[in-house]
Amino acid sequence: MKTRKLVWLLPCLLLAVPAFAEDGNEINVMKTQVKLLMQRIEVIESKQTDAAGLSMQQLMPTTAENTGNPSISVIGTFAGASMSGENGVHSDSFLPLSESEFVFGAAVDAHTRLDVTATAAGGSMSVEEGYLTVNLPEGYRLRAGRKFMPIGRANEVHPHALVYTDTPNGLVNLFGSEKLIGEGVFIDHPLYLGDSAHTLLLGFFQGANDVAFDPTGSRRFGGMASWTGMWDMDDATTLALGSTFISARNGISDSSRSDITGVHLAIKNSQFDHNSWSLQAEFNHNSIDDGVNQTFTDGAYLLGEYDLNRHWLTFARYDYSSMTGVVHHEDAYSAGVGWKLSEFQSITLQYKHTRNALAQTANNLGIGLGESANEVFFRWVVAIGPHRPHSY
Repeated sequence: MKTRKLVWLLPCLLLAVPAFAEDGNEINVMKTQVKLLMQRIEVIESKQTDAAGLSMQQLMPTTAENTGNPSISVIGTFAGASMSGENGVHSDSFLPLSESEFVFGAAVDAHTRLDVTATAAGGSMSVEEGYLTVNLPEGYRLRAGRKFMPIGRANEVHPHALVYTDTPNGLVNLFGSEKLIGEGVFIDHPLYLGDSAHTLLLGFFQGANDVAFDPTGSRRFGGMASWTGMWDMDDATTLALGSTFISARNGISDSSRSDITGVHLAIKNSQFDHNSWSLQAEFNHNSIDDGVNQTFTDGAYLLGEYDLNRHWLTFARYDYSSMTGVVHHEDAYSAGVGWKLSEFQSITLQYKHTRNALAQTANNLGIGLGESANEVFFRWVVAIGPHRPHSY
């Protein structure tokens, strides 16, 4: 502690030197004082080194991340919910450890990194994500393994990192209550045009999502392409736009396919005092061809967030869904408040009203088609250990 205080004095002394430029004697006095101060710092550091048996240089890692020694973090999500639907339907749950995440990550060598996320929920454990990231020549990046599909804004983000506690109904009606996950190879490349930054991505994967692709749940192969661009609107505001196209066999018949087209945007304003706001939207359209007819499912959401300071935030979200053959579209309205105690702990309280529920939402809530429901969510997320920053 004494060393730090003395080091902070150095800039003050050096800045004071020009003030005495006209007096050579005072400059010499100042130089002598700085020299004596440096000698005193060296003496104190040598005493600390002898006491600890290690120098500060020895304590510093040789690289930013120790190769072969993974960083490990554990994230626990405690969630409670209360749902009231029509015809007396009601359900409650209160603060179970709904999910635990065990995240392992490390650099294999200078070119390759391995990341694995294992989740424990409902008495079972599985690998949620596990993939290699390889840095190739010319700025190309290859990711191979099992991972959340890079579609839109929300699907690729782990649930605990989202500002809201649930899954937007627009995504539930497209992919079910789980994330859209693929096992395959994804390659992307950055592109810079003027003051804007863009990313182009191609992927080949297999998936078993029984809502978007295959009602039998068997694995089907597909391909995808996406583009994302980012612009600075001013010193504190950025605009991100993107689009995605996914095509895969859906297993309904030998020649049937599912084609998903999506677009998304995000506007973020971040201030140094943590007083900031953001607006993001996402729309996805799934066209399912069963070999005879085509059916369509649309899902979208609009999310607004306002951060009052570094600890408190509020948000509101509108969800929209529609399907072929259904007269009424589904709407959902959400509002909530979040309290970020620290980087490692946060609490969220959210209210949500759903009306004209479509098939997937109705099944998820346990209500009838076209019925309405009110939900209240409580989420407490705690994390220990180092963890990588989330996507901007």
